[in-house]
Amino acid sequence: MPNFAVIRTSLAAAFLVLSTVAVQAQSATTTPVVNAGRQQLTEYLDHIAAERTAARRTAVASITTRAQAEARQAMVRKKILALIGGLPERTPLHARVVGLTQAQGFRIEKVIYDSQPRFPVTALLYLPDVKPGAKAGKLPAIVVAPGHGPTGKASDFGFASTFARNGFAVLSYDPIGQGERLQYPDPAKPGASLATRPTGEHGEAGLQPTLVGDAVARYFAWDGMRAVDYLQSRPEIDANRIGAFGCSGGGAMTALLGALDQRIKAVGTACYITSFDTLLPAIGPQDAEQSTPNFIASGLDFPDWVELAAPRPYAIIATTEDMFPFAGAQKSEAESRRFYGLFNADVDLEFLTGPGHHGNLGPIQARIVSFFLKHLQPDADAAHPVLPPPRKPGASPFALPEGITKDDLQVTSTGQVATSFPDVETVHSLNLKRYRSLPKPKELRGEELRAAVREVTKAAALPAPHGSKPKPDLVTESDLTVADVKGDVSFRQVVLHSEPGIDLQGEIALPRSEGVHRAVLLLANAASMPAESAERHELAGKMEAMAEAGSVVFAVTPRPSPPGTEETKSPILGPFYLTELRAELTGKTIMGMRIDDTIRAVDYLASRPDTDSKRITAEASGHLGLVLLHAAVLDARLAHITVDDALSSYRSLIEAPMPRDAPQDLLPGVVRHYDLPELEGALGSRLTLTHPLSGTDDLSASLWSKTN
Repeated sequence: MPNFAVIRTSLAAAFLVLSTVAVQAQSATTTPVVNAGRQQLTEYLDHIAAERTAARRTAVASITTRAQAEARQAMVRKKILALIGGLPERTPLHARVVGLTQAQGFRIEKVIYDSQPRFPVTALLYLPDVKPGAKAGKLPAIVVAPGHGPTGKASDFGFASTFARNGFAVLSYDPIGQGERLQYPDPAKPGASLATRPTGEHGEAGLQPTLVGDAVARYFAWDGMRAVDYLQSRPEIDANRIGAFGCSGGGAMTALLGALDQRIKAVGTACYITSFDTLLPAIGPQDAEQSTPNFIASGLDFPDWVELAAPRPYAIIATTEDMFPFAGAQKSEAESRRFYGLFNADVDLEFLTGPGHHGNLGPIQARIVSFFLKHLQPDADAAHPVLPPPRKPGASPFALPEGITKDDLQVTSTGQVATSFPDVETVHSLNLKRYRSLPKPKELRGEELRAAVREVTKAAALPAPHGSKPKPDLVTESDLTVADVKGDVSFRQVVLHSEPGIDLQGEIALPRSEGVHRAVLLLANAASMPAESAERHELAGKMEAMAEAGSVVFAVTPRPSPPGTEETKSPILGPFYLTELRAELTGKTIMGMRIDDTIRAVDYLASRPDTDSKRITAEASGHLGLVLLHAAVLDARLAHITVDDALSSYRSLIEAPMPRDAPQDLLPGVVRHYDLPELEGALGSRLTLTHPLSGTDDLSASLWSKTN
């Protein structure tokens, strides 16, 4: 047996040097070696995003007339609607008031309306008391969306009550996955989510719409638009004086609503508007409803939300130390101000800024209320809004005042739509119906199927022509001379330079015998694991056995290499949710980039003088098995592949009530073109498939546990 301690120690030393060099080349900041590959991939995607946003800024800067600005608005609106999958059909609201709470200066009606059939939205309608001697008339109104808090609409009591005391009707509603609208409620813990928190709820709800070519933003946008429908149905509301306000996640929903619904006459978006070229390098992409696939790739950026509203009054509201970069808000405000100026010399765009971190709107609350008074109540004294008394030191900004309880703000009997109305729809069930309504894709074969795979995955690499040599800089090999078994196998460390900025860690096992050998490609997370790990030992043993049997064996980890880690919004989303959002924004997919890596790995094996290019096989498991399945359809040099523990169909993933660790496998709109059984059929005898997984199975096998 080989001296594995010596082998693994040598590999560890080489890998440490290579990884350290890669990190130093990427950034002057300190990055843990385990995240070097993740950092490379992030910078690669951010570079693509920066190129796209720069080209967009140039295009917008060339607009010099109102006609050109309106033409861009029409184009952008059409593009956004296409990206999110359009809007649902307008159906009866079936609105009902189920309770009433009287407060000082206003009353709160508990409201339920159906955004879509049997898809209820829980909301609170704040109505100001009629002041003695006041002139009778219809009320202006504001749609208020909350940030990413579990209490949903209850967290907006402070602003909603302030607006009400200033003469506004306010509809404050629960977004999907918040308040009383959990999509994945934990049956064992009332009020808790199996997706952990609102961002986990939104992320999980966003997976399956992506597969049918939609974005979960269509559901969020439609909830807000139906809120406007409800306000317009109320006789006491002036349908021509409706505004929208929200902060943080609520700011995202307000930006979407203000851009797509021209019935909104004044928009206040807080702690959200920034720019992608500042956001991505700072905190990265945020949440599924804020990260529509191909948004950046389609030439769009944050200012488009504002510019779509022109010339309607708009307030970009930002705090100087916000996690949504203030510098980005300044850039977007400057561009939007010029855009607004093309409509009217009297620009109705305000930039309301204040000190503090994310959501610190207290210091500028008066200016926010004044903005809405100015534009929706022109006869009011906008300079002197009615403000709540100062909070006690240390009090939470979301704390309810005396006399108002949680029950006063709860609409359903149980506190959750799902348990109060067990037969209601969810995003999952609505998307499943949408999937089943799609026309069956055309049966694809040969080049048509390969073209569809490339279109869907965004894979770009083309197999090198037979007999060609690889690019001189494709690989870097380092000899790891160690004690080996019977003198029959040697190992080399290999860094595959898949494309500029992307280095893949791997190793190759070579038989000592001379001549031309079979070649085996192993897509393996373990190839970039810490050298002392048990999984790396297992991989080395497998490679050694194959090499002893006469094969050249190349094990490599597709990007990111090593896989690394990221912030986890919810355990059920797995460790690649935010990376996939970043990729999708720029017009890429993790799957497609890994397919490119696989094809370039085959290029390397096929070009070696000691391998037979007609006898290259490959093996992979889990998520990498799905990568290999796609790659083999595109690359005929893979004479045979073995795939195990991989997803069996995208249909099963769409049907699953709560997929686990699915982001790595996502392909926007894939089921409109093909499903996995079509790929399996195309490969025929070239494929050995074992233990296929359904969408209801746990796809979250440890990143470190798969060695083939």
